[in-house]
Amino acid sequence: MKLDYGTQISPAPIELSCGTLRKPTLADIAEITFDKYDYYRFLLKMTPKMFYENNAKVELKEYWDSLINDEKENMTLMDLIESNEELRSIYLEMFEFFFKEFVVYSEGLFIFLKRKLENIEELTEEDFRGAISKETLPQILNIIQQICCISDPEEDEKPKFKNDLARKLYEKMRKSDKENKGKADINFTIPNIISALSSKHPSLNYTNIWGLTVFQLYDTFSRVQTNSMFDIDSTRVSVWGDEKKTFNFALWYKNEYDKK
Repeated sequence: MKLDYGTQISPAPIELSCGTLRKPTLADIAEITFDKYDYYRFLLKMTPKMFYENNAKVELKEYWDSLINDEKENMTLMDLIESNEELRSIYLEMFEFFFKEFVVYSEGLFIFLKRKLENIEELTEEDFRGAISKETLPQILNIIQQICCISDPEEDEKPKFKNDLARKLYEKMRKSDKENKGKADINFTIPNIISALSSKHPSLNYTNIWGLTVFQLYDTFSRVQTNSMFDIDSTRVSVWGDEKKTFNFALWYKNEYDKK
């Protein structure tokens, strides 16, 4: 499910079946540190393959290598969480950052509570808000990815293939694209964009920028870049004219989000 533009730019939380998803502000992120937020973003995209192949523990890598291909392909993130208590506690911490409710784990479910309970056995119907299961985990993580601006649009709607060869070629190209992306561009880290906008934007500064959500930050950054190009082009046209009729008067308010 792709979130619409209005939902994304709004600071209001999103009511999901499991709980109330809040949109962290830059101040919220700064409070937990940008490094921890980056780690949460990694968890949102993590797969069993990433966990085992990038793990420092040799025994875990050896376990992964010992599995046959079908076992690797059929292993889900929830399977991994269920088998690893340390990882489970990390995901609980992450969910409590993104959701307003209290979160506990029990018997293969992340359970969202309206109030904090000392013992899960005390749970009543009035305390229960919702839950994330093995089946719903990918959808919930995808929605959180969207508010963090790390969702891959192509993951939302996978294309249909006429045959198995077409599917394999597509997957091979996608794998190549991901491998070539390399490390994130330091110019597009959240701290650097905060710094850039605080010096460039006509009204945002280090005092008030912390109230923005992540999506609002990136959206504003994109608009500032577009407006800078518009100002350059409009100045050029006012001086030299627009003989070839290439100047786009609508560039400054063009909707780029719904095209993606």
